[in-house]
Amino acid sequence: MLSRHIEIHTTDAHSVIDRETGERFDLGGPVTIGDHVWIGMGAIISKGVTIGDDNIVGARSFVTKSFVDSGTIIAGAPAKVIKTGVTWSRLLRTRYSEADMEAWRQ
Repeated sequence: MLSRHIEIHTTDAHSVIDRETGERFDLGGPVTIGDHVWIGMGAIISKGVTIGDDNIVGARSFVTKSFVDSGTIIAGAPAKVIKTGVTWSRLLRTRYSEADMEAWRQ
């Protein structure tokens, strides 16, 4: 699920060059987002990042490295894991069964 005002970058859209060698060292990279990932409003996902299945990226987070483990809340600038052992659902209930929590896998 994607909120609004999200930015996903595969490059810096400019070159940063080593003056001594003339080599560019800020090369781009693919972004991979797994299944059942909720990305909050205003989040920025940087080049070369992988976000694993069943994760939540907090609003206004800046994700600069990969998070491949499932069931985590990732938030902050730079983003870090702030909680593990979670999942999410659009259903608004007080309690969820195992089947409810795994329904996204079908």
